[in-house]
Amino acid sequence: MRITKKNMIESQLKPEGISCLTTIDCISKVNREDFVPLKYIESSYAEFDIPLDNNYSMLRPIMVAKILQLLEIRENDQILEIGTGTGYLTCCMSILGKSVDTVDMDENVQIKAKLSLDNYNLYNINFINEDVFSNWTPQKKYDVIVLTGSVDSRVEKLEDSLKVNGRMFVVIGEHPVMTVNMITRVSEEKVISKQVFETTLDQLKNIHKKSYLNF
Repeated sequence: MRITKKNMIESQLKPEGISCLTTIDCISKVNREDFVPLKYIESSYAEFDIPLDNNYSMLRPIMVAKILQLLEIRENDQILEIGTGTGYLTCCMSILGKSVDTVDMDENVQIKAKLSLDNYNLYNINFINEDVFSNWTPQKKYDVIVLTGSVDSRVEKLEDSLKVNGRMFVVIGEHPVMTVNMITRVSEEKVISKQVFETTLDQLKNIHKKSYLNF
């Protein structure tokens, strides 16, 4: 039986603690099937790993909902997304925030995401085709930073790009032990990190390049 968006919200998201009305409303506005590969369209709202052409999997519905709920994105927030993916999370965040800079080293991934996003008439998304873990460094500070794949340790140059009171969602660890960390910049000099829950997530490409720690 095909799962509908309403079924997903009522039977998958809410029982897992998704109670933020802003998050639920945002997810209600975005059709996940617009971003899912055609052969998996019937499973758009199912809670399983939908494979993508680049050897990654699409973020599950519950993961997207938890990201949005944890980050509490506000209308004036400037957002940095590391890993464009299908553009589904990008779309949700652009609806909630002021702007989204989404970075991916794979130009083909971004081309596909742009095509999927064309249906939504969003003009606050900036696509950046760069390798975050090479020599690229953010050119400004952000209220929200999201890494859509896992890393094996904290990424200092991204933490340095958080505004005061800025929040970062990052999954840290190596399979099978990974943990969602919420990192908050509480002052110009200090960030705090809180482990939220255990999960598994595809690892971002090139995370082992030396420069990503900003030494």
